[in-house]
Amino acid sequence: MENEAILLQVRGGDLVGVSEWVYVWLRPGADRPVVYVGSTAVPAVVRIWLHLHDTDPEVGRMKARYPGIEQDDLDVLAFPVPSRLDRAAVKSALVDRLEARGLLSERYVGDQPALLTGNGSVAPAVEWMVGEVIAHNGAAAG
Repeated sequence: MENEAILLQVRGGDLVGVSEWVYVWLRPGADRPVVYVGSTAVPAVVRIWLHLHDTDPEVGRMKARYPGIEQDDLDVLAFPVPSRLDRAAVKSALVDRLEARGLLSERYVGDQPALLTGNGSVAPAVEWMVGEVIAHNGAAAG
């Protein structure tokens, strides 16, 4: 809807009711599409914007690390992390699983896989995320 209001609540000097996220940057249609995996406790759209526009290379990581950021078409899939799961564990397991499935690009600029075994409680969420990456990439290729 064009004229839709979004309510953001600040309580006790902080933003409340905002999910934690993991997000996957990918080159749509590529055989090995994933170029970055990140995580954030701020709204995903804010973090993606910072990746592209902040001059601090630790904040604007994609701008600083990914050659061709201004030429390549990229898509970002953002996934809310259920509150019962640890965001860092989800991110690490997601990177590992994307690598195991051969989806990390030769141009990947994110954290390297830790190759942890037994991702435990995060495995179902991570498998769903990997499935969404594969489905999106297939749709983008077609």
